[in-house]
Amino acid sequence: MPAFVVRAGLTRAGAAPIFVVGDEVSVKVSSRDTDNAFAVLEGRTQPQQGPPLHLHHHQDEWFYILEGRYLFEVDGVQIHAGPGDTVFAPRGSRHTFQNVGSTPGRSVITVVPGGLDLFFEEVRVAAPPGCAPDPAVLSALFKKYDMELLGPPLAARPPDETTETHLIP
Repeated sequence: MPAFVVRAGLTRAGAAPIFVVGDEVSVKVSSRDTDNAFAVLEGRTQPQQGPPLHLHHHQDEWFYILEGRYLFEVDGVQIHAGPGDTVFAPRGSRHTFQNVGSTPGRSVITVVPGGLDLFFEEVRVAAPPGCAPDPAVLSALFKKYDMELLGPPLAARPPDETTETHLIP
C-alpha cells in the first residue's frame, strides 16, 4: 500500500463524512488499507448525543478527545473526558459515550482489529441522514460485525446511582 493523505473534512474515499444515526464519522485509515489490522476514524458528536450501549466481541476501541466534554461508560464505570484525554474500551466491554457539552465534540477513534468503518458504511446505507434505522436491519448488521446492541444511549437513560464515576486528571 502506498502512502496517502486524507485532507481535513474528507474521508479516506475522498467523500464527505458518514452520518451514522446522528453522529458524523470520517474514515481516515480504512480497514481496507491495513488488511483489517486496524481503522482510524474521526468522530464528531453533537451536544447531548452519542451511540447506544454496545459491545465489540473482537475489537479494542481507543478514543482520543480533540474537542468537547464527554461522559463515557465502560462496564458500568462512568469516565469524564475532555480535550487531550484518552479512553480505552477493551474488546468485550459494554460501552457507550455522550457529548455532555454544549458544542459539538470531536475525537479520533482507533479500532483494533479493523471493521468498524465497514460497519458504519453499511449503517449509512441502511439509515440515511434523517431516517430512523429499521431495528431488524440494525440488529443484523451488529451480528454481522460481531457486536451486540445492549441498550439505549446515555441521553435516553435515567442516571444510575450505582455506577462508579472517574475523573481523568
